[in-house]
Formats: sequence, C-alpha cells, structure tokens
Amino acid sequence: MKRLAFAAIALLVIGCATYTSKMQHSRDAFYDGHYEEALEDLNKLLSEAKGSDHYLYRLERGRIRLAAGRYDSAIVDLQEAEERFSDIEGTISLSEEISSIIINPTMGEYEPYNHEKILINSYLLLAYWLRGDREGAIVERNRIVSKLGTYINTLNEKDRDELDIPFSRYLAALLYEVQGLEDDARIEYRRVGELYPDAAPQAVNPHLTELAVFIDAGHAPIKVSREIRGYFERNAGVLFGFFFYPGNENPLVYNLGVVSAFSPDNLGVIFTFAFPQLIRDESIIHSYRVVIDGIDAGEAVLLDDFEETTVSTFNRKLGSILIGAALRTTLKTLAQTKLKDEVGGAADILGKFFSVIDRADTRSWQTLPAEMFVYRLETTPGEHEVFVRYLDNCGEVVAVSRKVRVMVERDGKGIVYFASGVAGDV
Repeated sequence: MKRLAFAAIALLVIGCATYTSKMQHSRDAFYDGHYEEALEDLNKLLSEAKGSDHYLYRLERGRIRLAAGRYDSAIVDLQEAEERFSDIEGTISLSEEISSIIINPTMGEYEPYNHEKILINSYLLLAYWLRGDREGAIVERNRIVSKLGTYINTLNEKDRDELDIPFSRYLAALLYEVQGLEDDARIEYRRVGELYPDAAPQAVNPHLTELAVFIDAGHAPIKVSREIRGYFERNAGVLFGFFFYPGNENPLVYNLGVVSAFSPDNLGVIFTFAFPQLIRDESIIHSYRVVIDGIDAGEAVLLDDFEETTVSTFNRKLGSILIGAALRTTLKTLAQTKLKDEVGGAADILGKFFSVIDRADTRSWQTLPAEMFVYRLETTPGEHEVFVRYLDNCGEVVAVSRKVRVMVERDGKGIVYFASGVAGDV
C-alpha cells in the first residue's frame, strides 16, 4: 500500500511545465493590452528557453512588438523566426524523431503549421507597410504568394477551402493594387471572394483613394496536455492498481485478480498516456464598428477564420500524434518489465521517471487571433483618425480601441491594423 500511495503522489505532483502553462502570463497580458508586461515576461522565457522553443518564443514576441507599434524589432523577431523555420523545414533528423517518440515529444525543434508559416510573412508585410517600407512589404508579399502556391494551391478543393488564408491573399492583392498590377490583384481577390464573398472588394481600382482597416478578433485556440495516468503491481499473484483520468479527481482503483499474461514484479509499473487537446476561447465580442473622423463608417466583415484553420490542421495530425503517444507509453512500460529483465534496474528507473514527467506537446503560436475582420472604404486624401467600437451580441458597446491617425495619399491605399489587446473598457 505504501508503494501505491507513493506512486499516486508522484503521478499527481511531478511533471514538466508545458509550453502553454509557461506562456499563460505573457499571453494573458498581451490579450489584456498590457504589452510591456507581456514583453517583459517573454524576454524572461527567451533567456531560459531551450533551443527547441527559442524561435517559437521569437514569433510570440514579434507579434506583441507589432501590436505595440515597435515595427523594427517586430521585423527582426519575425524575420529570424521565419528564416529558421525555412532552414529546418523537412530536415528533422531521424534521431530527433525517435527521441520525440520515445522520450519526450517536445525534444524536437518546433515546426509551424503551414498556415502559420504563411502568417509569419503576412505580419511581416504589415510591419513593413506600417513602418513605411514599401519595398520590404513587396518582398514579403512575394513570399506569401510563393508559399500559397506551395502549401495551398496544390491541395484538393476541400482541403484548400479549409486551409486557405484569405487574409494573406487580401494583403497581397492590396499591395498589387498599389503597384498598379490589377490582374494579379483580381486573382487573389477572386479567391478571397470564393471563401468570404462580403470581404472581397466589388472592383479593383488602383487609382481609388481608399482606407483598409484590419482587426484582430478573439484568441487563438491553445493546446493543453491531457493525461491518463496509472500504476499497477503484482502481489501474491494478484494484479491491482489505479488510474487517473482527465477530469476525474479521484482515481479508479482496480483488482484484476490472478493475471498470468502480464505480471510486473512488486516494484510495479507507472504509465502515462499523454495527448494534446485543443481548447477554444469564447469571445463576448460579436461585431466591430469602425469610426473614422468621428463618424460611424460601418461594420467590419469577417475576412479569415484562423481558429477553424488551426482546428482543421490539428485534426489532420491528431491520428499520428495519438499513435506516437501510444508507442511512447508502450516503450516506457516495457522498460519497467521486459527491458528491465534484459539490462537491469536502470531501465526500470528511467521508465518510471519518464512516465511520471510525460506531457503532450502543447506548442503552437499562441498570440495569434481567432479571426481577422476587415473594413474598407473610399476616402479623401490626407490624415484620418480611426478607432473601433467592440459590440456584444445585444449591440452594446463593451470596449473601444485606441485612436490611430493614418495618412492616405491621393490615389493610394492606406491601412490601419488593430491588434489583439487594443480594446479597453468603455
């Protein structure tokens, strides 16, 4: 019974912090609009980060710096992360793959989902454009179009509809308009219109003086680790133990009687089956009203649903994730039984240790929004003041954004970007 009690305590209190738990403070501070606090915490995480997570933290910091209007440093973070992810794409070694399966799924370097790779360049485009660097924005636009061709355009129609990134296509088209490349702009807008008819402009006119307002909405879904944990041992020919299931505080205790097919010795076996679960965050914001020069100009329309893209991608990968988790559980269990008999007690100790600390890989780009909205209108040349009212499902204003001043050139396209966390209490 002492062994059972010790195993129960170990399974409940011992374990490594996940990426999601480490990011909680900076993530919450970012979504609350406390950018300095979020950046301070992220800088600390970066100073302590192991190599496999370093560039993911750079992505998070780049997003927050962009929201805070620190375009130069945002570009540095996002660009270095983008370059690293391009370098390692398809180059994960066999030893890293084996280690992530046998020991810990977070041992390998983080590789973004394909839509995340495209969004890196999309936010870089925004940072360059908002900084006033048109040439830099064009470079990122070209990379967006190239990645759309690599990751999206080659898919079948169903997968393409689920995994496409109309926000990125819209940015590319808008910049094509600025350059007077009407045909290229129409191609991208046409695809936007197929997915979100209300978001695509009715006509392409490079000589129209217009303002486009982009609004982050909601919080990206995050991954959490769920574990089925347990312990069993054989005593006097009887197999007994317990299980901890996700959502149940009390363990399920069992006694299987005499079992000859599987008979661990009196030291028992500790096991963990750890798998990720995607958690969505419900927003109270229902709509977004854009105010320009003190006049309620209109309601922004949905341009992209990043959340659904993330869910679709996650579901496609879940089968292989579960297979890896099952294999990892099996190998760690064998280390405490069959392998122990071959190589001795060291295998048993390692098997127990890695079983106790096992957690699922919860890494993802967690400062992304759930959705992107856009509002576009013809306007006059000159400086304009823009802000957003955030409304609940009853039409009541629950928050307002900061006010942004933007200069729009004659026959040009001005943009304003309201990032997550800009809303404050009314």
